[in-house]
Amino acid sequence: MLSVKFDAQELKRTLTNLVEYTDGFADELQERKDLIARKIANSSIKEFYRYLDSLASTNPELLHHVYEWGAVGNPQQRLFELKAVLTGRGAFIEAEFLPSNSISDSSTEPFTNKATIMEEGIPVVINEVDAEALFFEIDGQEFFRVGPIVIENPGGQSVRGQFVSQFEEFYNVYLNQVYLRSIRFYDHFSNPKEYSRNFAAAIKGKGAKSVGRAAALTWVLRAPGEE
Repeated sequence: MLSVKFDAQELKRTLTNLVEYTDGFADELQERKDLIARKIANSSIKEFYRYLDSLASTNPELLHHVYEWGAVGNPQQRLFELKAVLTGRGAFIEAEFLPSNSISDSSTEPFTNKATIMEEGIPVVINEVDAEALFFEIDGQEFFRVGPIVIENPGGQSVRGQFVSQFEEFYNVYLNQVYLRSIRFYDHFSNPKEYSRNFAAAIKGKGAKSVGRAAALTWVLRAPGEE
């Protein structure tokens, strides 16, 4: 009679380690979703700043209102700020306009809510203050006017809604279709090298679940993006 003997206990241990390693890897990924979301959110903010500064520099007539006077596209003179808010299911980005502190060539006071008013196209009414008439200068000519002046579209009609438009264009199209692809973010998570790199050692040794968790964490930490 012919017979073959095999070690069932060794096979059972290997399979058990395989399951534990895989479970540990999956559990760690589940717990680290917030880190992945934070990487995307922080990276998107940094890239949006670069994106809008570049766009403003080449199209100042559209975006001059979200920078200080005479500083369109200057990263140090932005009148907007983005921040990431993490939630249990991911993250979202908030944009806020900042007050202007500079003074234009045609004024003596800062236009504090410049960005908000011009973005929303809110009419501005200029009234006399401690005077009987308004004085202003256009192309070197001096003018006096009694009564309020209403500016229907401060900043010009072309700037109205431009920041919101570019914000939506960036987050709805550019972020996924261009930026994340350019840094190979999706490629990283479609090729789990960390899982296979630790696979052989995990199924033969001890603490397979812990090894799986460590491998998954390394995979997430090595992903492209800003933490």
